[in-house]
Order: sequence, then structure tokens, then C-alpha cells
Amino acid sequence: MAKDSFKRYIWILDTIQRYGRITLKELKAKWERSSVNDEGKPLADRTFANYKANIEQIFDIEIKCDRTTNEYFIDNEDDLNGNSIRDWMLNSLSLRNLLNESAGLHERILLEDVPSSHRFLTSIIGSMRDNKKLCISYKGHSMTEYKDMVIHPYSIRLFKRRWYLIAYSEYSKGIRLYMLDRTMCVNVLDEVFEMPEDFDAEEYFNDIYGVRQTDRSPKAKVVIKVNANRCDLLRNLPLHPSQTEIETTPEYSIFEVELKPNFDFKQELISYLDALEVLEPANLRDEIKLTINSMYRKYI
Repeated sequence: MAKDSFKRYIWILDTIQRYGRITLKELKAKWERSSVNDEGKPLADRTFANYKANIEQIFDIEIKCDRTTNEYFIDNEDDLNGNSIRDWMLNSLSLRNLLNESAGLHERILLEDVPSSHRFLTSIIGSMRDNKKLCISYKGHSMTEYKDMVIHPYSIRLFKRRWYLIAYSEYSKGIRLYMLDRTMCVNVLDEVFEMPEDFDAEEYFNDIYGVRQTDRSPKAKVVIKVNANRCDLLRNLPLHPSQTEIETTPEYSIFEVELKPNFDFKQELISYLDALEVLEPANLRDEIKLTINSMYRKYI
């Protein structure tokens, strides 16, 4: 099954990365005791070669063999931190594999659940790799029933425990955003599509926080004032790559970001409650004020 294969890819990657270098004989011995080897079969040379090739295709991670020692290693390990989705897959699923090997820790280590993280990812990633069209049954928040639609999968993104699929809709004739937890089924079609040469996933999200492009907010310089006891949170987890700290005092710091203040960004600002104040631009400050007043009226 595709889901089982995906787990095995992760196990192989995680094992090689943890040991740095490992012979195929050593890898096979660990495979015998692995939780992903649920059929109890030995790891055949041809199976390992197939897994290795698929890992390179899906994750763009090359596993090489040092013929002088017959040890396998990850050739481009320095590049692993350059892809956030790949990092999430490796880190999250590798931890699950580790927990499976240490059953006694299951109740002591709690992981955040990501709905639909395993249900459709394998099929979607495979269709992206092969440029195959998808037929999905989808029901957005504003829709009353599920609707079948044919799409061209361009990119996927994880944001706040939800997987999003960025795809071209043959019905709408444009790029749309689909939430995997609002998707009932995903079928890979035989028909291929041509990936646009000018589409860049990072560039698509470059000017926003989160995923939503729908409100078409113009790009703006946003200045926020944050209480000193919450500043480290922003320093460690910046709101946006453009974030800079332009003033620091014992009581507060002032940060500046340049982006399109979309719904996701406004929601994040409000989550800081009274520890954050929007200083500029004036229209965003007014929007936040209206939202806070609306919230206040619900409690009086």
C-alpha cells in the first residue's frame, strides 16, 4: 500500500540520518526489528533500491553509498533545512517511528494531531511528482455539499495544523486553495498537466502570512508594538521573513514587517491580546479596533 511505503521511506531516511553512515547489512538487521516491517519480511536488495529511488523523487534527498566502506549516507543533508514541508514530514513522522520503537513512551509524549496528514498526502505528492491531474470531492466552508472537481496540483503547504493544496481549477480557470480536511476523496487521473514554468510556490506566499490570498490586501509596512514579556516569542518565531526589530526598550519593542495584511495575519495579531498594539498603517489599526470592539460587545 502507498501509505505503508511512505512510512518505510521515512524509516529508512530517519535511520540513515540518525546513524550518519550505515551498511546495508546493518540497515537490514534494524529493519528486522522495525515497527514498519509489519509483515516480518527481510529487506531485499531490489526493494531497498526501489525505496531509495522513490525517496529521491519524492523528497529530493539522495542516498549514496561509499564503495570503500559499503556505507550508505545522505549526500545532500545540508540542504534538508531548506524545505519546510519536507522538514515537517521528516521530523513528525520520524518521531512517530521512534515512538513505535519505544512503546513505553506513548503516553508520555504528546504530538499535535494534523487532520488528513496521512490520508491524501501520498496520492497528492505522487501526482505532483508525475504532473498528473487530480479529481477531488471537496466542500469548502461556504459550500452546502461536496462537489467533484478536476484540478492541477501545484504545491502543498502546512499552516496551523491544516494542510492546504494550491492547485489550478479547470472549472474556475485559476489558482485556488483547497483544505485537505474539507476533502472527502482524492483520485489520481491518468491525464497529465503542464506545470507552469513561472509558478514559484515560495514566491506565491512571499508577501503574506499564512495561506489566504483571497482578500487581495495591498502590500503594506506594518509597525507593531509588543510588550517586553512577549518579544522573545516574535524574535524566535518571526511573523514574516521581512520582520525587523526597529526599537527596543525595557518595557516594549517595536517590530516592522512588510506584507499583505490578510485575514490570517490579522487573526495572528489579535491572538496576542493586550500584549500587542498595531501602530501603522492606520487602516489596519482601525480594522483591529473594530474587531476588538465587536468581540467586546459579545461579553457585555
